[in-house]
Amino acid sequence: MLTLCENPTVHSTKPAREDGSLCCVRPSLSDLRFTGDPWVQDQDDGSSSVLLDNYRLTRVRTLPFDLPSLNRLFLDLRLAQLRRKMYRQLRARRRRALLLPST
Repeated sequence: MLTLCENPTVHSTKPAREDGSLCCVRPSLSDLRFTGDPWVQDQDDGSSSVLLDNYRLTRVRTLPFDLPSLNRLFLDLRLAQLRRKMYRQLRARRRRALLLPST
């Protein structure tokens, strides 16, 4: 278990746990808060690297013809989230427009 040292300069919006443990959560590659694009790059040794922008996250064993389909999968996941976000914003604008009286 990971324990934290007390740091009086750090201000948190959540109350600290009594036992001082830290909950770790892995971010998703499809998280839109990441500024880089997730993609898979072929290595010369028969493996591939999963990258976020230019930062290597992990290495996986793949065949060269797997790379286009994996990259397309990452792109589809990312675009699907962007589409959902865009439609949610459009619906919210329409609701506001219907609720506001026109002059």
